Amino acid sequence: MTQGVSMPVDGGDAILFETDPAAGGNQPVGGGASIEQASESVQEALQRVRPAAEAVLAEFRAMEWQPSKVSPQFGIRVTGEANLASAKTAGEANFTVSMEWTAPSPIPR
Repeated sequence: MTQGVSMPVDGGDAILFETDPAAGGNQPVGGGASIEQASESVQEALQRVRPAAEAVLAEFRAMEWQPSKVSPQFGIRVTGEANLASAKTAGEANFTVSMEWTAPSPIPR
């Protein structure tokens, strides 16, 4: 049985996400596909994630020796209740941060 959530995107389009039927939400009767309509847009849902992303980046930008590149990755999942949430593993938010430091090029002599 396939379940999905249709989330509107500002501008009139929508994105269809496949969801895990075990995650809760409505269960279709008869085993057919079920598509729920999200109560908010993708942009509205991601506004809840933005403060966490900004906090992560601000902390690394405040380092004495700033990395050349910071790449935070947040696990986002769409729940059966038709909303976005930070993906969780063992009860904790799931995000990964990769950083790179690039040494300056030597000056030719």
